[in-house]
Amino acid sequence: MKEKQYIRLSLSLLLSLCFTPMAATELGDSVDTYQNQIVSTEVFVQGRNVLTSNNVTVTSTGNLTMSAPEQILITGDFEVQLGGQLNLYCEQPRSIVYNYDSSGNLIRRQTE
Repeated sequence: MKEKQYIRLSLSLLLSLCFTPMAATELGDSVDTYQNQIVSTEVFVQGRNVLTSNNVTVTSTGNLTMSAPEQILITGDFEVQLGGQLNLYCEQPRSIVYNYDSSGNLIRRQTE
């Protein structure tokens, strides 16, 4: 009897997943703005030409990578908490990556 209940439940969940609309992004997707976000995992944001960002918090477990062909503009509040990682990449000028330890000490500055 319990096996039938598990099978029915499994089939119901499977059917609901099949008919639930999903959103996905493709590798070529890019944006103009990245704002009002809390980053607690690994996130990559690609800007079209100029990427504008504000009201973003990277938590201690977050890793945010932002890239744009021309420039990245931070126009408002932007916080990287101790232990969090922020990587900014632009073609002009050369990219500079700052790495900090969990206490907030700069451990490496790397030009790429």
